[in-house]
Amino acid sequence: MTQPITDKPPIVDRGFVEKFMISVDRPLDYGVYFLINDWWETATQDAIDAYMEELYAIPGAEDFLREGHIAEPMVVEDLKDYAPGTLGAAYRDFVVENNLMKNFGTDYRKFQKELMASGKLSKMPEEMAYMSVRGTQLHDFMHVLTGYGATIPGELALASYYLSQIRSPYHAIRLAVVMTHTALVAPKGNLPAMDAFVDGWYYGRNSMNINFEKWEERLGEPLSALQSEMNLRQIAKAA
Repeated sequence: MTQPITDKPPIVDRGFVEKFMISVDRPLDYGVYFLINDWWETATQDAIDAYMEELYAIPGAEDFLREGHIAEPMVVEDLKDYAPGTLGAAYRDFVVENNLMKNFGTDYRKFQKELMASGKLSKMPEEMAYMSVRGTQLHDFMHVLTGYGATIPGELALASYYLSQIRSPYHAIRLAVVMTHTALVAPKGNLPAMDAFVDGWYYGRNSMNINFEKWEERLGEPLSALQSEMNLRQIAKAA
């Protein structure tokens, strides 16, 4: 028997749904970094308010957001003198070994100003825009600290880790895209994707929140000591 289609008005913008499905079809062709901008343009105010409430409910978030810290650009050469075993050495190795030199010296203060001036994200609260910029700046530190490599499983696990700690719409949508893709297009991906998501989720829930730290100021400290402090796994190198 055919089930009746509800005549209730849609909550999620159907234009956004079309773009969501483009990403579901081919996640690498139309990534979440595009899709999240589409979502902000059409998001309901109730959803935005709920995300903001979630953000401010996180211990330490209010002080972090009030300060709005963005670190100055770094140069890889400046990291060469950090001793083996330090965060600085591990960070340098991660950037070099994964060919991430191109974006390493990005001026994130300039990037933040350009993002806000673009008008593309007019509905995004200023706090979320800042979180987006600072989160991008810290992304490689997150890999080094958690031990998750710059691989597909590592990125999926880290996305879940992020979501467990800061409940960002970016990471929520990323998980939604991946799970819809594996459910409808590539079912062989269900198992590895869920393994990565579950690992990242429980890891994030059982470690200290590492999103609000100024890791650039702790480069000379032993990585193992920082991991112990934040209840992270004792992994010397992201893999």
